[in-house]
Amino acid sequence: SEQSFADAFFRAAQILHQQLEEIKSAITNTKELAKEPFNLASLSLFSKMGRHYYSYVLLEIHQDRIGSQFLIEHLCEAAITLTYLLEEVDKSHFSEYMSASVNQASYLLIDVEDQLHKSPNDPDLLSLSDKLKTFITKQQDYAAENLHNLDSEAHLWGPQSADTTAKRAADMGFNFMTNPARQIALRVMPASWLELQLSYLNSFADSFRIQEPTVINFTSMRNAAHLCLHTTQTFMEEVVNPQCIKSLNVERQQQTFNALYEWFYNAHKAVSAHSRR
Repeated sequence: SEQSFADAFFRAAQILHQQLEEIKSAITNTKELAKEPFNLASLSLFSKMGRHYYSYVLLEIHQDRIGSQFLIEHLCEAAITLTYLLEEVDKSHFSEYMSASVNQASYLLIDVEDQLHKSPNDPDLLSLSDKLKTFITKQQDYAAENLHNLDSEAHLWGPQSADTTAKRAADMGFNFMTNPARQIALRVMPASWLELQLSYLNSFADSFRIQEPTVINFTSMRNAAHLCLHTTQTFMEEVVNPQCIKSLNVERQQQTFNALYEWFYNAHKAVSAHSRR
């Protein structure tokens, strides 16, 4: 049954998540790794990937389509960016990656200060303003020379030359993991009539219509697992140092990764064969 497949996928996801947590714990204890911005960015992306993977699987199995789509987008962003940074980027590209966030922070700070004129004592706005100012000050080495000359889309990511996730994905053959339709749909105002029509076809108001079947997306779960496995392999090769390796049974980790990769591949084939009956 679909529920049996879902239970099996969830158990495999638990095993994969446990492996990711073991690696993260071992590396977190190596404090000197976090001294370099590149290593700190890599560690943060790896941690985000692991957290979102487990949450995504839970939401997908429970058929929370909106929640699962939101998290798979963040999962893909983190995993693809991390792989790109580890495999493709030199120092100049990494500086560009960092400057994009400094630019965005500068644009956000302008918006925050505009809102503070209306609500000067709002604690959340004041806190966000302090955080943005601190971030910009600490990352001055990566600030653009002339922020105001950036293109009109700069506030979304940074200069045009900074790679977007879609471009990174295409460069590495992961473009099948990105969904431009989902990117557009995420810009729809939450709780608007348009969002209800686009995202909640099975809502009470539409109960008299022909229902679209709600099914678990096992293909997406397989792809997410394979992406996490590929990214983790690259992460361990490029970031994990000998001190970390001592606390990790690398051979056992490798065997587990290989088994998980094959399991998700074969389990997806079984699901596909079952659904065609």
